[in-house]
Amino acid sequence: MDYTPNLTDAAVLSKAVGLLDGHLPLTAHGYVCRNDDLWRILLGAATKQTTISGYCESLSDGPSGMIVRRYVNGYFVVEDLPAIETACNAVLAATIPARVFKDARDTAMDCHEQAYYGKSAQENGLWIRAEAKDGTTRFYRVATAYVIWKQVRVTLAIKFVLPQDDSVSTVSDLLKRLKALKYRVRTLYLDRGFGSVRIMRFLSKTRIKALIACTIRGKNGGTRALCKGRASYVTRYTFGTPKIGQFTANLAVCRTFTTSRRTRRHARKAEWMIFCMIGCHFSPARIRANYRRRFGIESSYRCARMARGWTTSPNPVLRFVFIALSFFLVNLWIALRWHYAQLPRRGGRIVVKAYFRLKRLIAWIASAADSIYRPIKAICPLTLPIT
Repeated sequence: MDYTPNLTDAAVLSKAVGLLDGHLPLTAHGYVCRNDDLWRILLGAATKQTTISGYCESLSDGPSGMIVRRYVNGYFVVEDLPAIETACNAVLAATIPARVFKDARDTAMDCHEQAYYGKSAQENGLWIRAEAKDGTTRFYRVATAYVIWKQVRVTLAIKFVLPQDDSVSTVSDLLKRLKALKYRVRTLYLDRGFGSVRIMRFLSKTRIKALIACTIRGKNGGTRALCKGRASYVTRYTFGTPKIGQFTANLAVCRTFTTSRRTRRHARKAEWMIFCMIGCHFSPARIRANYRRRFGIESSYRCARMARGWTTSPNPVLRFVFIALSFFLVNLWIALRWHYAQLPRRGGRIVVKAYFRLKRLIAWIASAADSIYRPIKAICPLTLPIT
């Protein structure tokens, strides 16, 4: 029987730094700040959801924030964005359990946006414009691919969406990265943001089975005209405009009800949901049940925000690294929980989720970094106070 050592806070920090340094080796040429210090500071800032300077100022034995920022900004430059993006994907891949690659899996793709309030030009800041939210129309956008399989739900790949990228190139790049991992997609689940004729045409050419949520448009015509009757059904519908052409696909028109019976709030009423089927034929009930599992990718975004540092730096690559680092920490947590929280039982093992929560991993990394750099716990007066 193989011996598995106990998992400690120092071991978690060491494993995280080892994985990151193996694919993104940061170098520091100084006697105060060394190579491992850079990733420890970045992990400390991420787990405490603060800036590099804010975290360094709270330490008594750590390097200064100015020194760390100089090294980090010198390494994460816009010219090296493709190589850094590839390295971030390699770090994510290193935390994926091997069982994920044995069979084809249901996969979800989605875009995540982080608000940008700076004044950099778009060609320098690499931000994109989107619908107004959080007081701005400028955002940094990343696209992620996410596996949907039992209790293992990890981020497979990440892409920094540039201003010139469209939805087709975004999905194509993510699929290429999945193919490089030798990962097979069984059914691809996409939300309304990908519901366009170009995406449907692209997926039909690549022969990938996909399920796309469609926006209900029109007052009396359009897809709203399909929302009638007392039961769900499957029909054919032609999308398109004179500019982009037409595409005919199978649609599942699902009649659902609000959760008032479960939540005991508001009146119970019927609602409609429309899904486009590319290369697959499912019943409306099965489509609705399967698509509900796609919302796990939204949970991964909420979890990642718990371990994300922030910065006011105009460097877009540093902002991307902080976002990728948060997804890496969630992946690392899931991999460690899969290894240390298994419970044998009749019929197969289960993972006891309460045994190792994400908050515990975040607290452990912060605690291990604090034990190395010792946070400031007391200050002395600069001069005698005036009473």
